[in-house]
Amino acid sequence: MTTKPLICRICQNTENQRSFTAREMMFGLRDEFPYFECSACGCVQIQEIPSNLPKYYPDNYYSFQKQGWLKSALKRRWAAYSFTGNGIIGRTMSTVLGKNQGVESVKRAGASRNAAILDIGCGSGDLLLLLHSLGFTNLTGADPFITADISYDNGIKVWKKELSAISQTYDLIMLHHSFEHMLNPVEIMAQAKRLLKPSGELIIRVPVAASYSWKTYGINWVQLDAPRHIFLPTVKGIEALAKKIGLRLSKVVHESDEFQFWGSEQYVRGIPLFGEGSMLPLWKRALARGTIQSYRQRAAELNAKGEGDSVCFHLNNAA
Repeated sequence: MTTKPLICRICQNTENQRSFTAREMMFGLRDEFPYFECSACGCVQIQEIPSNLPKYYPDNYYSFQKQGWLKSALKRRWAAYSFTGNGIIGRTMSTVLGKNQGVESVKRAGASRNAAILDIGCGSGDLLLLLHSLGFTNLTGADPFITADISYDNGIKVWKKELSAISQTYDLIMLHHSFEHMLNPVEIMAQAKRLLKPSGELIIRVPVAASYSWKTYGINWVQLDAPRHIFLPTVKGIEALAKKIGLRLSKVVHESDEFQFWGSEQYVRGIPLFGEGSMLPLWKRALARGTIQSYRQRAAELNAKGEGDSVCFHLNNAA
């Protein structure tokens, strides 16, 4: 019987792939899935897309949930502090949560308040709502997994559609922890380039393999997130993919935080993210402040060395 070759979704390598089995642990289903690590670019990826993938995106999946008014108000203060450095409430939240990395990435891109911005895989549009509160006015989202189009009173629209169905062009296109959920990274990056204005910028924020946490925790690395994470690239892989598509990698910012430690440690102990005993509730992390602070410091050290498990890539059209 001939074994089907394991083809890397990033670099198309088929040689000497390392296979392993990962479990679904966010909801504690513990269903098992075959993954492999590419010997050429280091990308970690699922071998085959499950036919029942929607099962692993239930209604309570975090990006589909709408926020209550109090939580929304607090998140706006948090976003404002991340963007401007002002506000006591936002500063307090940043002490607990760290800065809002999505907002930080937009600030780093230097987009104007009237820039045409597209957020791909945005769920119900939480980040777009935060950007609107900061004065951004031309905001659109697209996510094929939402149940229907969303039109907010403030003018923000979130379309239930694939990237290939969009024809407008944008100054800033963003994929905030959505790229790794998509089936074909080459096609998705090519589609994003198609929609990018000549002087525009593409932001991709994604967990990365070849990081300290992947090497340390392996199948218990919380960001592996089987089977939702179809692939987890490396910096090397993204750079090669960008070059193939005709994009230039202009900035690489490691932005991992303490989640890589407390999430992975509880997976080692068999505790699901949404399970009993999880550190997910904020009050539990507040009670373990000393441990969380030490994890955050360790994450900062890894980021400084380029070994963090989450990276923000800034890409532009190649000259």
